[in-house]
Amino acid sequence: MRLAEERAALAAENADGEPGADRRLRLLGTYVAMSLRPAAGAWERCAGSAEAEQLLQAFLGRDAAEGPRPLLVVRPGPRGLAIRPGLEVGPESGLAGAKALFFLRTGPEPPGPDSFRGAVVCGDLPAAPLEHLAALFSEVVLPVLANEKNRLNWPHMICEDVRRHAHSLQCDLSVILEQVKGKTLLPLPAGSEKMEFADSKSETVLDSIDKSVIYAIESAVIKWSYQVQVVLKRESSQPLLQGENPTPKVELEFWKSRYEDLKYIYNQLRTITVRGMAKLLDKLQSSYFPAFKAMYRDVVAGEDQQVFSQMCLTQVTVE
Repeated sequence: MRLAEERAALAAENADGEPGADRRLRLLGTYVAMSLRPAAGAWERCAGSAEAEQLLQAFLGRDAAEGPRPLLVVRPGPRGLAIRPGLEVGPESGLAGAKALFFLRTGPEPPGPDSFRGAVVCGDLPAAPLEHLAALFSEVVLPVLANEKNRLNWPHMICEDVRRHAHSLQCDLSVILEQVKGKTLLPLPAGSEKMEFADSKSETVLDSIDKSVIYAIESAVIKWSYQVQVVLKRESSQPLLQGENPTPKVELEFWKSRYEDLKYIYNQLRTITVRGMAKLLDKLQSSYFPAFKAMYRDVVAGEDQQVFSQMCLTQVTVE
């Protein structure tokens, strides 16, 4: 990052520009050129528009002593480069599969004309930030936290707390990624990998399971029940209540998506690990086992109702 700043400052200093022009704009343009590699003149055309000029002046000249830090995002668009005042998608969406570049003010004082060091932080925004974050967390952060050499002097309680929080964040990321695809993921609790052997004959395995694992399983049942109820309570009439006029095709797509989601949930509940968790709750006479059975019955009943509804809708549409 420091080398990039020095190169950008040197390039901006040597760049040809009109007398009296804001050197900070050329410095921003140098960062954009090094990161996004746009076509020649793309930055000048983008920065010269009335909307972009207003955003750039607000970013460079605004006193950021109070309120949220100013943020600019530059991304390739179908007409060249586009500047947005935040992470929200603007009317001109970026190119599919193309990364963007962000600039974030870190200090209250406006950046100087020669260097952004200490005043502005810039970095790349991947085309798929959620997938990038999930991969970064699972392939970089988790291995670092799991390495015992990195926590030799940590108390046992700190290690366990960090492990639980890391697992919780990883589960949340996985759930969000599946939600984007229209699917409901039931995240497995920490320690569930032992449940594949938790059948009626494995007394030693059941005796060796820690109480914290049982608590995690019971907490997972509560979370799963809530997720299942969210799916079952979805109504196809929601667009109509919002003032829209859905067609029969929209109705069919809703029931098809709902059926696929319920089937996805059902397949998760039928895995060896989840069945082992259910057997463990049953053997321990846990008060959460009836909730698990009720959730399973609701999913099966929802699937049956889904198939019937979809058949009726298909018949009406054909006729």
